[in-house]
Amino acid sequence: MSIFPPNKVVAAVWQRATERRLLRRLARRGIQSFYLAVMLCSGLTPEAVFAAKSSKNDKASQQKSCQVLTVSPAGKLIDRLPLQDHSKGDDLKDFEKAVESLVTALRKGDSQALAAMFHPRLKMTAAVVANQLAELRARYVEPMDISPLKLLWLDTVDGDPAAIPCDFDAAVVNPLYGYKNQASILFQASGQLDIARIMIGLVPMPDRDNKGGGGWKIGYFYSQQWTHAGKDPLAWIQSARAALNQKHPYASWVQFDVAEKLLRSNSFASYAAHEAVIAERDSIMSAKDWLAETGKYSEGLRLEDAVSLLVPRGAGVLFKLRLVKELSTVEIQGHCKGIAKVLTQAKLSEGLSGIRCAYYRPGESLLKDSVTGGLFVPF
Repeated sequence: MSIFPPNKVVAAVWQRATERRLLRRLARRGIQSFYLAVMLCSGLTPEAVFAAKSSKNDKASQQKSCQVLTVSPAGKLIDRLPLQDHSKGDDLKDFEKAVESLVTALRKGDSQALAAMFHPRLKMTAAVVANQLAELRARYVEPMDISPLKLLWLDTVDGDPAAIPCDFDAAVVNPLYGYKNQASILFQASGQLDIARIMIGLVPMPDRDNKGGGGWKIGYFYSQQWTHAGKDPLAWIQSARAALNQKHPYASWVQFDVAEKLLRSNSFASYAAHEAVIAERDSIMSAKDWLAETGKYSEGLRLEDAVSLLVPRGAGVLFKLRLVKELSTVEIQGHCKGIAKVLTQAKLSEGLSGIRCAYYRPGESLLKDSVTGGLFVPF
């Protein structure tokens, strides 16, 4: 329920507030704000008005915070958990137990146990969790080790979901709405090829039975690729700068674009370096100019789009080409090899691993894999 009265009452109060007698009375009480005047004239006592004003100032002075804590491989909190006032229901007594159970279930790949830890509103099933874990194992190649990286303890002050910066990889976390305290746990999933990061949010459940705590549940589960070809975003940024210093702006642009992909934000977190990488990449040339420059080497077909490509040995380029007529498999092979050749001759392939050509029919959407298919040609 809003603390402010309906519009008609507001209008009436505004009219009354124009009266000198009311203004003088408000001034004697130190009330200058129109909305505080509305609250007073709506039936609140002066004490309640000033309490509301003081509360607002107190909240403004309180800072949202993110504390970075260390978790052992077994799920034990190594750093001390910042205890809070539990008078508003933020009971933390089950938190450490929830973290330990989560770490154990995730490391074992126990989809049944993990599904039971999700917030009831998410209606998670063991089958969905099992599928997510299977995708991780398939993508990063088993054996895969999952271990806790850091725990980000968030204090939103009032449950507001405004982003909170954390002193870990310059991450900015987006809290879930309505929870004063919550946690975001970062896991590192190390496979045989690359590393992924898993981000799991824990939120407190309400204590409906007044037994001292409703436990903690998973509010979100998100994974993202963190390394490619054994290099994390920082290593790709350094590689891009080295390529630029060696007078290879084309390769530098592609490598910055790979770093941008790895740092790309999600609904729950972003990284301060992401915008900086985009700016550094675009300082070489804008995406529009890069596409125009690349289009000179499309060997007679219209280049609709060109983006960086994550290939096993490093960074490559994906060309999305528009067909004017059907090409045979042999013609596709010859065409793509021709593009690779002219890029090499133009010394644009330095620092890159290869090119993939994707061929799209007239009217076919570029957002999907092409029906005609394509070809990868290594440099």
